[in-house]
Amino acid sequence: MSTMATEETPKGRGAMMETIDETLNTKESRMPPKTLAEAVAQQKTNPWSIRLVAILSISYLVSTMNGFDSSLMGAINAMIPYQETFGLSGAGSSSGIVFIIYQLGQIAAFPFCGLIADGLGRRWCIFIGCLIVLIGTAVQGSANHLGQFIGGRFILGFGASIASAAGPTYTVELAHPTHRGFMAGMYNNFWWLGNIIAGWTTYGTNLHFSDSWAWRTPTIVQALMPAIVMVFIFFFPESPRWLISHDRADEALQVLAKYHADGDVSSPIVQLQYNEIVEDNSLTDDKNPWWDFRELCNTRAARYRFAMVIAMSFFGQWSGNNVVSYFMPEMIKSAGITDSNRQLLINAINPIFSMMAAIYGSSLLDRLGRRQMMLWGLVGSLISYCFLTAFTAQSANNPNLAYGVIVFIYLFGVAFAWGFTPLQTLYAVECLENRTRAKGSGANFLFLNIAIMVNTYGVSIGISRIGWKLYLVYIIWIVVEMVIIYFFFVETAGKTLEELREVFEAKNPRKESVQNLKKTNGRLVQAKEV
Repeated sequence: MSTMATEETPKGRGAMMETIDETLNTKESRMPPKTLAEAVAQQKTNPWSIRLVAILSISYLVSTMNGFDSSLMGAINAMIPYQETFGLSGAGSSSGIVFIIYQLGQIAAFPFCGLIADGLGRRWCIFIGCLIVLIGTAVQGSANHLGQFIGGRFILGFGASIASAAGPTYTVELAHPTHRGFMAGMYNNFWWLGNIIAGWTTYGTNLHFSDSWAWRTPTIVQALMPAIVMVFIFFFPESPRWLISHDRADEALQVLAKYHADGDVSSPIVQLQYNEIVEDNSLTDDKNPWWDFRELCNTRAARYRFAMVIAMSFFGQWSGNNVVSYFMPEMIKSAGITDSNRQLLINAINPIFSMMAAIYGSSLLDRLGRRQMMLWGLVGSLISYCFLTAFTAQSANNPNLAYGVIVFIYLFGVAFAWGFTPLQTLYAVECLENRTRAKGSGANFLFLNIAIMVNTYGVSIGISRIGWKLYLVYIIWIVVEMVIIYFFFVETAGKTLEELREVFEAKNPRKESVQNLKKTNGRLVQAKEV
């Protein structure tokens, strides 16, 4: 025994010291991270959990509802059977009223969004909203009188608003923090999927039906996506941030570990998020009643956050995209293409290119940052709108220029979708605090729908009265947007949602958000954190 000890002591001592050093180094490397960059440096994790991707993919379908309605109404508005059923023409104030009633329904739902999403949870909010959409679809699809059709659209808008208030909140709060831009940015890209389904459905029904089923069929198809969401939503986990705010911290930790670190609760990324959410919840414990929205603007930082939400609501709708979405057949008609089937075919093809561009744009959000994507997207949109205006103005004298109009409608859609579509919901939700995210997301849709309502009603009348000259307004407004984004919008990439508190509490939030950015492993992080 003593012989063995004598023989192995030098080697044993050396091995022991190496083991101690490794243990110390491991402990040092596993010190609780204070920033996202530190967590990533300590342990590489696979953000592409199959389960997480599947969950987010189903939640993305919530976004299809608004995209479907946008293409649906623009398409059936050009159908003769629809116009004959309700005694409407393709453009004008009567059509505008039918369009904006959907937005009025969404505005009416605003006070209930925070109540349901914060009180019952993100999943219940999505479920209830989808259920109301199914009811609205039944009312609208069976209508024989304009009053019933309008009532159905109001119910549709009401339900879509409730589901949409929780949808982006759910995806942002569940997405992996290192890939939040792509994962949560994909949510609004599915707006285009709804647009595509509606576009091709209306093209097919208009081609093969000559009676009211030409417009009833696509109206009924509108129930498909919310029905799928309702079937699956309760098989998914609740938002970990909602769980912590409702004293269910253990469940939240398990959700973070399962979907962000393959079940490892000691993972630095899991521990960072968990600790930050718990700390944020303790600092900002929400005691305000559901009807009290003062917390959205009761501090300087809160007002800056809310200003970003409001600006994004209007910029996302007043950049000329709303005209293209709702009135593309009328735009094409004003350029000299009058055949309704050709109008609907062009209307159906356009969103395919836009969705492809939006998906590519989402993949760049964590690499280029939110600000660059918005600015370059608007540059492309501005150039396209200038050419679109010029070609439309001259197409009456030269019918061949109508094809130039189509090209630049498509190019505008690609540019806007690349730079802006992924951010329309993502950016606003990122800018909000955990305790105000549901209320703020509801407010985002409130202002978004006010913007759409003003835009749609005004565009409906404007196109019928002044035609292409209306496009000049959007050219000027896009320039204004670019200036505001450059000087005031903050960069949200490279930080967890909780780390953005430092940005908004800084003296100059925009400057604070961009001054230390650098790329690590191809993604933006704060240089001082690396």
